Amino acid sequence: MAWDQLSGDARSVAYREDLAVSPNAKGWSDLRPWSQVEQATTTVLATMIARDPAGCGFTLAYVPYSRLGEDQGADLSWEVNFGLPHSGEDAYELAGHPAAVIDELTKTLSTAGEVSASSEVDDLVQGASRSWQGWSQLLADAARLCCHLPDEDAGMDVSVGYSPAEQSGPWIWTVAIPVPGTEYPASEWEGSSPLEVLRAALEEADSWLQGLPAGHLRVLLAQESSQPLT
Repeated sequence: MAWDQLSGDARSVAYREDLAVSPNAKGWSDLRPWSQVEQATTTVLATMIARDPAGCGFTLAYVPYSRLGEDQGADLSWEVNFGLPHSGEDAYELAGHPAAVIDELTKTLSTAGEVSASSEVDDLVQGASRSWQGWSQLLADAARLCCHLPDEDAGMDVSVGYSPAEQSGPWIWTVAIPVPGTEYPASEWEGSSPLEVLRAALEEADSWLQGLPAGHLRVLLAQESSQPLT
């Protein structure tokens, strides 16, 4: 689903002039096209599945006011974290653009030895990638809005997991946005594609931009309010 197929309400939040990228927010100085994150994700998922076909994934995090790298003048506001195959250890990469940091993840995986994706894996990932086309624009709009959360809480995690044993499908995508003033849980949306979860987050932007819980938290609060008083 393309960005222009979103509901009118979601578009109005995404393009409001008063919600332009904050001048002190990082993660926007690298002018490469945001669409490159889609190809970078396709490449790294094929590599990860080739190494660990039973299940794998990673989390892409945006931290617009990160202090990391300031002493070197570096923009390290985009992060990936992931489990190293067959090691039980987590690893992290940092960069100033979402495509760049995912490329760093691909390089790190390549140091563990060359592994070629089979034609079945390549077909699987390429087919999914085609169905997800356009999600990088949604990522950019959600990241831009996150710049307007309080500095100490601003940010967003976008996670993708591959789990072939899942009955609902092999792909699990999650978007998590902090609720200001609370360490956990975050507002969260889960689905089978990045288009689905980012669209859902944008549709509730009016809530989380005000610091109100959204996503599964909003649903939980609604359920609780419907319970009879005892």
